[in-house]
Order: sequence, then C-alpha cells, then structure tokens
Amino acid sequence: MIGAVAGIFLALGYSEECRSGIEKGIGFCLEILIPSLFFFMVISAFLVQSGVCEILCRPLERLSRLLFKLPHQSAAVILLSMIGGYPVGASCTAIMAREGRLSPSQAAKTAYIAVAAGPGFLVNYIGTALLGNVHAGYILLVSQIVAVIVTGIIVGHTVKSEAPAHYGVHKTAGRNLLVGAVENASRAAAGMCGMVVIFCALSEVLDTVIPSAQVCDIASAITEITNGCHRLSGKTPLFLTAFFIGFGGLSVHCQIFSILTDVPLKKALFFLFRIIEGMICLCATYIYLMVTPTATTVFSSVNAAPSAARSATLAGSAALVISSLLFVGSVASKSVVASDKRIG
Repeated sequence: MIGAVAGIFLALGYSEECRSGIEKGIGFCLEILIPSLFFFMVISAFLVQSGVCEILCRPLERLSRLLFKLPHQSAAVILLSMIGGYPVGASCTAIMAREGRLSPSQAAKTAYIAVAAGPGFLVNYIGTALLGNVHAGYILLVSQIVAVIVTGIIVGHTVKSEAPAHYGVHKTAGRNLLVGAVENASRAAAGMCGMVVIFCALSEVLDTVIPSAQVCDIASAITEITNGCHRLSGKTPLFLTAFFIGFGGLSVHCQIFSILTDVPLKKALFFLFRIIEGMICLCATYIYLMVTPTATTVFSSVNAAPSAARSATLAGSAALVISSLLFVGSVASKSVVASDKRIG
C-alpha cells in the first residue's frame, strides 16, 4: 500500500524525471544488458535443464562440498553465475529447485552465493566502454571471483542445508529444451529490464531531491548497478566501484527475489552476504592497486586525473576498510547465529 502511494506521488510530482529515467533505463536494457546477457541466459538455462552442466561439474563434487558444503549441482550454478551475470545464478537455481535437484535449503544456500556480474559487463562495459581500459575490467573480474569464492566459503560454513528427499530425474525426451530455455531466459530478462527501468526512474527523482551530486552517484550505485557504474566512472576510486559491483544493487536483489519466489530465501541474510561480498571485492581490488600502482594510470575515460584509482590516502582507505569490516563482522556474527537457529 505504501509503495503504491509512493509510486503515484512520484509519477505525478516528478513526471518529467520519471520519463527521463525510464528512457535511460530502456536504453541500458536495449544497448547493454540484453545484448550482453540474453544469449548466455538461454545457453545456461539449456545446459541446466538438459543436465549437461551438472555432468560436466561432477568432478567438482569434493571441492564444492569442501568449500561450500553443497553438491556439485550448486557448483555448476555458481560457475554459471560468474560467467553469465547477475540473473543467471538465480534463474539456474530456480530450475534446479523446481526439478528437485536441489532441496529448498540447498537452493537458498546456493542463491546466497551465486550472485555475480559477468565478464561481458565487467570487461566490455565497465573496463572498455566506461573506463577506457580493458585491464581495469579484468581487475574487477578477478576481484569478484575471489569475493564470490570467499563469500561462498562463509555461507557454506555458517548456513545449514539438507539434501533433497527425492532426487529429481531428468526427462529430456518429449520436451523441447531450446524452447524451454528461451522461455525461461525471456521471463528472467523481462523481470531484469523492468527492475532496471523502475530504479533508473527512481535515480532521476533522487537527482532532483538530493542536492549533492556525489550522494546521488552513490545512491544510484546502491539502487541500480548499471546506471551507478556509468555515473561513478572516472569519479571514484576503482576499489569503491568494486564494492558496488560485489554488492550488486537493490535492482539486482529485487530481480533475484522475483525469480526465486519458491525458494525459502531469507532477505536479510541475503542482503548481509551481499555487503560481505562487496567488502571482499573492495579489499581484493585495493590490494591489487597497492601492489601494482602503475595500473592506476589507465582507469579513466572521462579525463579524470590519472591517480583517480588512488585518490584516497592509504591510511584513510585502510581505516575505511577496517572499520567497515569490523561493522560487517559484528552484524554478521549476530545475524548468522540467529539464522543457524532458524535453519537448523
């Protein structure tokens, strides 16, 4: 009810800003997201529904149980999410849960981990198009892979899960897997684009309401990652951009929740793990920039100073990272213990 009233207020009071934001969101979807994600969303759905990906990832059984305390089916989903992008992990998890290859608790646990931006978004869009150097995109990609794995280890050893009572059996005969994969990807893409458009409209309204441009840029990155990265490029340190990529943005979170309606996902716990993943991504990027400082001279395509990636001082940045980690750690210890009691 409150959301509906707020939506009517925004539509009437800020109609021009909403129109501009909707146009921008549609542009992001048509020019960036769908071209870079849709084909892989179809392929990933096909691989999961046919069982091919599950077979290929069977050798990862021991590693998956060691790191994440999950079966190799979850490892397949996590791997696909790191290759395909944010909505792929949720879409594949939903398929696995629907077909009985993952129990509800395993599906929820997998969904806490399988949240990542794809190489196409990080390397082609952020690295090449926004920052003007592919190396920056690869730094973000490697940092995110590290963050997903470390976050997965944290999830694996703090959240409990149970095996499915009856393991699903593939029945590929008599059904068109390609048609099913296209339909599944189309539904996920439609939901993804809808969320992007809405949050881009919200971002335009915030630009009008909030006087500070820097605050608006940060708020945009928190709400919608594509528009946020576009606005942050060349203005903030690369490691700060890495945090928002690891966090994913509220638009991505809502997309995932809409896909996983039948999975018992705890939203507060999901949100907490996204903060942890963002902090790990930030730290990994920061450490790389400190080890190879010469790389910081190539991360801007908007005539920003060459030292933009190190615009914060070492002491100040270290204090920010440490204080943030201490805060997240204190919250995580309480939330995860409470979640253990509920899940166990």
